[in-house]
Amino acid sequence: MGTLNVSSYRVGTNRSRTDPGAHRYYLSLQGTSEEGAATGAIVYFWPDPPTDTVGHLADTLLVGLLPDEDFAGWYDILRAERPVKVFYVEGGASGTVFHIGVGTDPEAVGEGPSNLNS
Repeated sequence: MGTLNVSSYRVGTNRSRTDPGAHRYYLSLQGTSEEGAATGAIVYFWPDPPTDTVGHLADTLLVGLLPDEDFAGWYDILRAERPVKVFYVEGGASGTVFHIGVGTDPEAVGEGPSNLNS
C-alpha cells in the first residue's frame, strides 16, 4: 500500500485523430511519498480503460489507467481540497496496481464553503 501527498498538479486533455480509444484527459501529480515508492503520478482517463488493472508502478511514478467518467471527481477534489492524497495498492512483483483513489485526511464535520451572503 502507498500514499502520495500531492503538492501540485497539471491537468490536460487531448484527442487522437488516428486512435479514438486513446486517453482523453490526464492529471500529472507531484508530491512526496508518505508510504510506498511513488513520488509522482500520471493518471490517464480513457473511454475504454484496461479491465485487468487500474494502473502500475514504474519505479517512483504511479501510472493510473481510469475510465473517463472518473475524471470529474478526481479533478474536483484536486481543485477544492487541501491536503490531497493519492492512495494505491500494488499486487505482485510486476508493479500492477489494483486499487487507486484520491482523497483527504479526516476533516471536521460541517467544513464546507462559507456563506458569502452573511
